[in-house]
Amino acid sequence: MLTVRELVDGLEVTLLAGEAGLDLPVRWVHISELADPTPWLSGGELLLSTGLQLAGAKAQREFVQGLADAEIAGLGFGTGFVHKKVPAAVLGAARKLDFPLFEVPYELPFIAITERVFAQLLNERYELLQRNMAGDVLAEALTGRLYPEELQARLRPFGIGEHAAVLAFAVREPGAAAPTLEQLLERLEVHALVATRGGLLCAVIDCEPADAERPLELARRIRGELAVRVGEVRAAASRPAATHLLRRSFHEARCALEAVRLANGSAPEVASYRDLGAFQLLLSLQDDDALASYCRSVLGPVQEDEGGYGEELLRSLDVFIENNGHWERAAQALYCHRHTLRYRIKRVEQLTGRDFSHARDRIEFWLALRARELAR
Repeated sequence: MLTVRELVDGLEVTLLAGEAGLDLPVRWVHISELADPTPWLSGGELLLSTGLQLAGAKAQREFVQGLADAEIAGLGFGTGFVHKKVPAAVLGAARKLDFPLFEVPYELPFIAITERVFAQLLNERYELLQRNMAGDVLAEALTGRLYPEELQARLRPFGIGEHAAVLAFAVREPGAAAPTLEQLLERLEVHALVATRGGLLCAVIDCEPADAERPLELARRIRGELAVRVGEVRAAASRPAATHLLRRSFHEARCALEAVRLANGSAPEVASYRDLGAFQLLLSLQDDDALASYCRSVLGPVQEDEGGYGEELLRSLDVFIENNGHWERAAQALYCHRHTLRYRIKRVEQLTGRDFSHARDRIEFWLALRARELAR
């Protein structure tokens, strides 16, 4: 997203105040010579003005105060018209409020600034549209309902041929990190579709079966660069496979991430099929109906008898099992009192006739909870 900092640096103009606000996003650009333009602004705009109506110091201070109160992104003050330089009162008010202010010299017409902003915003909208299209393609592919030829046709505009692999990254804000991942893949000259799915940042990359290690190498390299920019990152990669198996490839990468998260001990830098463990059994079931039937047989009594609250019971059970039946740790993870957690687990036992002090019952429910994720 275009920021005041990017605009100031790109125009090579002099910043006079507001260093703290340079990373504010610029939603639009507006030119006005009104003494108070804020009734016609909604916030986030960059305002350009020559200060035609700002004759006195009081009016100038009130002008800047009004812009700051209206959450305007910044002010570009044109000099060489009414004012030879930015008035002291404007400059003083901007510095006092830490409001972004830069001088626009006579030689730089406002139209040059508006054209630059409009072009950048248009590019951002186009990229967002492309990303939404990529998300739609991935969502359709993961339904498993597209014919192989149709799926290949959907992937072809992204440079993906007959075989592909899926890279999955767990980051704090997947949507915000998507442009960064796109830039990294473009720099590495990798044809890919980037989208978010299931809370993960994903890349479907063109990859032949002969390059079996390439997805792991790419994920490892990208993980390192993403971590520098967005913080903690967990990564996984699927094996290359035919594009009509894309749904399986996605779940292979996603389940590898999940398996590593659940495992005790050190995790690999990039998770893969080698880390799947019990997930391998679930992935081997290609029949969604069979998975759904198994989930209903195990989880159905909770979902059906408790209505909407059943989801909360199952979430509590999932966390309880992940924490190896440790009441205190599980309650902390759920942000609830351990007595509340005990009640929830007891309720699930009553509804299902199971006893979670027995390892067999815990294992069966853990498998059903994971199978439910695959069947969604």
